[in-house]
Amino acid sequence: MSDIQAVNNSPSDEIDLVELVKTLWQGKVTIAICTIVFTVCAVIYALTAQQWWTSKAVITAGQYQNTANIRSQVTNLYAVIDDSSKINNVLDSETLLHDYVTEFNAFDNKKAFIENNEIMKQYADKAEVTDENKARFITNWAKRISASQPDKKISRMFIS
Repeated sequence: MSDIQAVNNSPSDEIDLVELVKTLWQGKVTIAICTIVFTVCAVIYALTAQQWWTSKAVITAGQYQNTANIRSQVTNLYAVIDDSSKINNVLDSETLLHDYVTEFNAFDNKKAFIENNEIMKQYADKAEVTDENKARFITNWAKRISASQPDKKISRMFIS
């Protein structure tokens, strides 16, 4: 019985690392070429893809404690103005929100933002905006910036 050797021909869950490394080494040219091709494709796409970005914000009407600072600054007006309801109407959260939407949508404010924003300046330089078509550039971007209050029941404003 000493001449009998146990041979296990059943598949095992072990991985032979030496064989794996040899197989990878034999395919090194294929691996290198695939890596280079996909890297070049990724770089080309990253450099040529057009940037698309949007931003949205939800602004809610301020609570009383949020407008306390402005209320404390106008307390002297109560002594000067006979009708204090006018001041209260100006300081109303809904009125402040409506005024903010109006000022946000004003073309002059959008124009000032586009002309003074560093990112927009870089974009204009990249697009080679000249003095002749600067007004068109500003108008096109001003159309894309807007604020609205879609539902009067909900004190929110959407900016896009």
